[in-house]
Amino acid sequence: MIPAPDPRPPGAPVTGQCWFMLQRLPPLLDAFAKETDGVRRAEDIEYIHRMRVASRRLRAALPLFENCFSQKQYGRWMAEIAGITRALGEARDTDVQIAFLVKFEKKQAAAFKKRHKGDGAEPPLGPALQYLLSDLRRKRTRQQDHVLSALDALEKSRVILEMQDQFQAMSASTRRIPRQGLARGVPARAALRIESRLRTLLSYAPWVNHPEAVAEHHATRIAAKKLRYTMEVYGPVYRLGLARPLARVKKIQEILGDLHDCDVWIDQITRILLKERSLLRAPDDMKRPDTATLASLRLFLQDREKERTLLYQRFVRYWESQARAGMWDELRQTILFRRRHDYIPVPASSTGEIVSAARTLARTVSRMLPHEQHVTDLALQLFDGTKPLHNLGAGDRTLLEAAALIHDIGWKGGRRKHHHRGADRVLADETLPLDIAERAVIALMIFSHRGRHTPEEHPVFALLSPTDQDRALRLASLLKVADGFDYDHTGTIHTIRCMTSRDAVTIAVVTPGEVPVECEHARTKADLFRRVFERDLVIR
Repeated sequence: MIPAPDPRPPGAPVTGQCWFMLQRLPPLLDAFAKETDGVRRAEDIEYIHRMRVASRRLRAALPLFENCFSQKQYGRWMAEIAGITRALGEARDTDVQIAFLVKFEKKQAAAFKKRHKGDGAEPPLGPALQYLLSDLRRKRTRQQDHVLSALDALEKSRVILEMQDQFQAMSASTRRIPRQGLARGVPARAALRIESRLRTLLSYAPWVNHPEAVAEHHATRIAAKKLRYTMEVYGPVYRLGLARPLARVKKIQEILGDLHDCDVWIDQITRILLKERSLLRAPDDMKRPDTATLASLRLFLQDREKERTLLYQRFVRYWESQARAGMWDELRQTILFRRRHDYIPVPASSTGEIVSAARTLARTVSRMLPHEQHVTDLALQLFDGTKPLHNLGAGDRTLLEAAALIHDIGWKGGRRKHHHRGADRVLADETLPLDIAERAVIALMIFSHRGRHTPEEHPVFALLSPTDQDRALRLASLLKVADGFDYDHTGTIHTIRCMTSRDAVTIAVVTPGEVPVECEHARTKADLFRRVFERDLVIR
């Protein structure tokens, strides 16, 4: 029985994010589903290759649109797709190894025959290749049973039909393109997703020049693959569809894929040789390699180690050439400024429109409204009182006001990590009349208002220009202190007065009673303020 579609009201409008999903996910699902018959027949390894790639693309794309589905649907779909992806992956890896050995054997035999014209000698790598091929073909036969079982489970779950029905139901409720939602909600979400993947890829850069860092190079390949799949999903947002960065990331992935294949062979043959070295050999044991095969395996190991060295050098050269060419900065500039017309929002007509939209958004977590309004008042007093220090303008004051009004919207999912959820919600919201840079500044204020978190920790910080990064840091430091003054959500402190000197900013708290707890929390949350403005913060 197919579970009911997502319980949205009949005829409810599809958001810009979900409309975009309907353009991207159904083709991926169709590409995945159409290969099942060919995979069952197992007559051509390309069927399992295409289905595996389609399953990986689908698995990578689905989390990008999680909010378009119920939690039950999303969890069920991801679990089923993950199961078939694993089964297909194991079989495909074996197919790749078999295909490589067959091609390699033909190439080696032709070269050997050319060097040894009719002398009757056998290629020295022949025994190793035949031993490995025989073992892999037996393994592949066993794996086909797992593939068929996984396909049976997938069909029994009816997940493909369920997803197709859900997509059709959502498409039926779409009467027109939600252009405002597309322009406001999709670009910032795309920027966040792509930058997050890019940030993960670049985190492995310190290992590029370490030839022995096998695990890190494998992780780099996976990070490049995930970045590529994410850029493919969001390609239509940008002019030229991110074609150039996609080609470059694909090349990194391919070089590292060949490098990983060598590592797999090196590990596999090394294990065989170590195992045979430590075991007694029975005269009638025909399954184990004889001495000639072991000698041949050592030669094949040397060949793969030599090939790995060449591939590693090629990888380093290409990685460094892209770094010199400014590839990553170019990608970030494209994400921010080279969008297609439909994905560029109309600017807000006034500051009042921005604040009004923020107030509407704040009402979705009504229990936080008194605290958010109180923090807003304190943040604006702090902004006005320190203006000679921060030199920010009226537009920045509006962004601070909007951020303060919605800094706790992440509470809808509970206190834990509410700053993460709040920042993500701002980046995806389709009602705020803001483009990527302004949304990012607000999101960074919300992300860093809690504890010792700073704007630099969030992926979108790297997307901003140095000017916008500095603006985000200054505004975030003010919101953190203002939030500390209302730590217990009682609204005890109503007025603050600021005095700025060369070494410190002194805040005088005007209140009818003692407020030691609030003042202490404001001091604790002033770490970013002290770093940004290079002054101490004194609270009296």
